[in-house]
Amino acid sequence: MLRAIYVLVFVTLSSASGLFYYSQTRQATAVVAAQDLAIGHQIQDGDLTTRQVNPASLPTGIVQASQDLIGQFVAVPVLKGQFIQLRQVVPSRSGRLLTGGLEVPAGFRIISLPVSSPTAVGGALRAGDLVDVVAIPNSIKTTGPDDVTMAPAVIGHRVLVLGLRTEQGTEVAASDDLLNTGTNKAASMLLAIPAQDESKYSIAVSTSTFFFALATD
Repeated sequence: MLRAIYVLVFVTLSSASGLFYYSQTRQATAVVAAQDLAIGHQIQDGDLTTRQVNPASLPTGIVQASQDLIGQFVAVPVLKGQFIQLRQVVPSRSGRLLTGGLEVPAGFRIISLPVSSPTAVGGALRAGDLVDVVAIPNSIKTTGPDDVTMAPAVIGHRVLVLGLRTEQGTEVAASDDLLNTGTNKAASMLLAIPAQDESKYSIAVSTSTFFFALATD
């Protein structure tokens, strides 16, 4: 009788030990970014890879199947090697993906203007800054009489900067050398303007180059 009890205890402890070992060594699949993913990017199969991890170390809400992400649009920047959560993607692209969390007032429009470091406070501008936009008539663009001199004009006061984009349309990463070098060089600036100013800006694009002054008050 005593021997049977010992056997039963041994089997029970062995089973418990086996279950504990299995729970600690079994692996779960998690989806991670194969490269940096910028806001607004539509996710393709090549953007993703998978990693085997212990379920106990898997953060809440992590996507475990690549097919759940293919075709979705990135709503929050994702760095290479990061786990991806469903809350970081949306099913369709919209202007809200461009604002970086900044609130665009009702009745405003998002536009893009060409930019370079010398005309944009030496490349120091960031999303959330307020700028005055100066349109400087460009003789190459204008077709008026030779004796007509058009003066620079301020076409926007305290205009909200929503972000900066490279020539490829990707978001310019925020860094100390913003706008200045390599593939991180900005080619355009996203601004929020009142709807009634659309015509003013569209005309300026066809006739002028732009200078941006940072509003500090």
